Parts: sequence; structure tokens; C-alpha cells
Amino acid sequence: MRLGISSRISLINEVAWARFAGRVFIEREGFKSASNEERILYVANSYLPTLQLSFGKPLQLLVGNGCIATELLSELQLRMRFGNRILGKKSTDWVLNRIKQFNPTLVVFCRYSGPHVELIIEIARAAGVPTIFHVDDDLLNVPIEIGKEKYAYHNEPSRLAAVRYLLRHVDLVYCSTAPLKRRLLAHTENILIEEGKIYCSGEVIVPAFNRPVRKIGYMGFDHAHDFEIALPAIIQILRRHSWIEFELFGSIPKPASLNEFRSRVRVIPPEPHYKEFMKKLASLDWDIGICPLADTDFNAVKANTKWVEYTSVGAAVICSSGMIYDECCDDGCGLLVSTSDDWVSAIESLIVDSTRRFQLVLNAQHRLEEAYSVNNLRNQVINIFQRAREIARLRNKSAESS
Repeated sequence: MRLGISSRISLINEVAWARFAGRVFIEREGFKSASNEERILYVANSYLPTLQLSFGKPLQLLVGNGCIATELLSELQLRMRFGNRILGKKSTDWVLNRIKQFNPTLVVFCRYSGPHVELIIEIARAAGVPTIFHVDDDLLNVPIEIGKEKYAYHNEPSRLAAVRYLLRHVDLVYCSTAPLKRRLLAHTENILIEEGKIYCSGEVIVPAFNRPVRKIGYMGFDHAHDFEIALPAIIQILRRHSWIEFELFGSIPKPASLNEFRSRVRVIPPEPHYKEFMKKLASLDWDIGICPLADTDFNAVKANTKWVEYTSVGAAVICSSGMIYDECCDDGCGLLVSTSDDWVSAIESLIVDSTRRFQLVLNAQHRLEEAYSVNNLRNQVINIFQRAREIARLRNKSAESS
């Protein structure tokens, strides 16, 4: 998307002010880490779920034992404090003082698309502090299918400009999947990108249990176009099996076509805090969790988060085939389907054979513990931090010799 003249002027002014303010700040304050403790400054639009599950959860142990200190600098904080004047001098001074007070050894931009990216990068670079941009979606191509509000939000020219700037100027881009890495490399040149083998970690919260199937669920947020893939099959299942219940957990509105089933269909409102979200999901006692996914460019680079979460709470997983779930579902760890008839057949096969459902969950939970553990994700994140340090060290050394 091409920036308008006013947006380009605003961006140029912010870059110029960031460079000036950053130099003055470094010269005046002598910003430099004096501690061996890792101090991570997260920069995010808010305390979003991505930040919680990608960093908060895996690093909780290290934060708890004092090895790591963390701080959040968010766009939400800026807007609550300064309203629409988030690019003014008072806002800039506030950001500078937050950085000074926390004195980070590492800066992680998590899905960030807000203001002051140039300022924060300038300060970190002048102080020799590594920077990382964590991305779990193609933020430069967010489609309208995920909702008009989110589409408008992510496609604001200033947000697209911020994402492009971070892709080009951080020391390391850390993305959630290999397909997303390929997509990002196509967007911009000369960027260092590492993808993670794990995006969402999990642990067994509700162990596999052999019981009759009585409840099916879908968890989602503003992805109604995905859910519509499985909706005809859900209607057929509810009509054929009068004891089966269906639940929607999240912000997707209940389709009118489900009204005929009255109290057998429930909608559970979203829970923004990830720890509480998982507690709530575990309490729902779903026997089957469905993962319909439309075959779109945006979905092609997403992670298999739903499989991890459903498996953690003891639900057998049925997913759209040919997309992101093929690998995690193989070897009897989930069912893959294509057509509406496939969805009906797969769900009914677990309704009539509870032992098969039980075995799917056992297989999946074994894979979860082996490949998707919190320890594995923690090690992955620590390796990403180390890689960013190495890149920053080489860059600083090159700058000193030039």
C-alpha cells in the first residue's frame, strides 16, 4: 500500500526526531547496561496473547528465579496517557525515560506496528542493545476476511510503515513458521530471519480419558470464514445425534443457522489473558475440537496453535487438510479432512467409536510432551536471543572499525 503525502511527511519527521532524540539521550544519559542480568524490554501494541504464549509462558521460570527481568512498553499505554498526541515531545520523553529506567539488555518488538519504532531502534543501536522483531502473521497482507475492524487497523499506512521499518532495521526477525519466513523474505531484502520449530507450547492439562462423545467445540477470534467450512457438517451432526452439544469459544458470533438447536449450542465469551484462557478451555470438557481453515494466503503461514491447545485439554482434533495441520496430525495424532462430507464422517467416526477418539488423544498428548513442551520453547527462545546478540555484536564491531 502506497503512503499518502501526509503519512510520508509524518514518517520522515518521526525518523528525523528519533535520530536527534536518540543521540541526545545517549550523550546525556550514558545509556549502557551495567548488569549481568538479562533485562528484556517488550514493545507491543498491548499485552496481547502472542506476547503471553511466545515469551511470557516459556520464560516464566527464568523470570521467577531472577535470571530475567521484563518490562512492557505498549502502544495502549501511550494512547491511554497521551491520546492522539503519541508522536509529540511529551510522548517521546516518556518513552525515553521508560527505557532509561528499565535499562534493557535486549529489545523485543512483538507484533508491533505502533509509534516510535525509529526512536527505540536508534537508542538500542547506539547503546549496542540487540533488537528482535517477533512476527506470527503476514502483517503486510492482512485480509478483510478476518473482520473489517482488524483489516482497517492493520492496513493503516502508519502501521504498514512501522512493520516495514522493523523488518529492515532490527538485528533479527523471529517468525513463527517456515512458510512465514519465506513470505517475509519476499516482502523485503537484506533481513536476517529465523523461524521457530514451535510457536505455541503446551502441557497436558486434561489427560486422555475414554468416554462417550457428547461435546464438540470450536475456538476462534474473528475468523468466521474459517468456521463456515465446518458449519454444514456441525448442523448435520447435531440433527442426527440429539445428545451432542456444540460450543463456540471466542469472539465469533453464533450463526443463525444454529438457533434451531437452542440450548445445545452455547457461546463462551473470549478470555484475553492466556493463562485464564487455557483454564477456561480446560473446564469446557470438549471431546472433539475442530480446526477448519480456509485455503488462503494468509492462513498458509499461520501456526498450529489450535492443535496444541485442544490436545492440552484432552480433545481429539479434526483439522482441514493440506494446510498447517498436516504434520502435527500425522501418525494418528489427529484427523485430516477436506470436504463437508469428510467433516461429517470424521466426527461421526469418533462418536460411534470412543476408543478411537481416546487413542487419538493419547497419541497427540505424547507428541505434545515430546515436541511441544514449554522447555523446548524456552530453549528455542533463548537460542533466538543468543543469535540476536551475535548479530548485534558483529554489527557493533563493524561500526567501530569503519
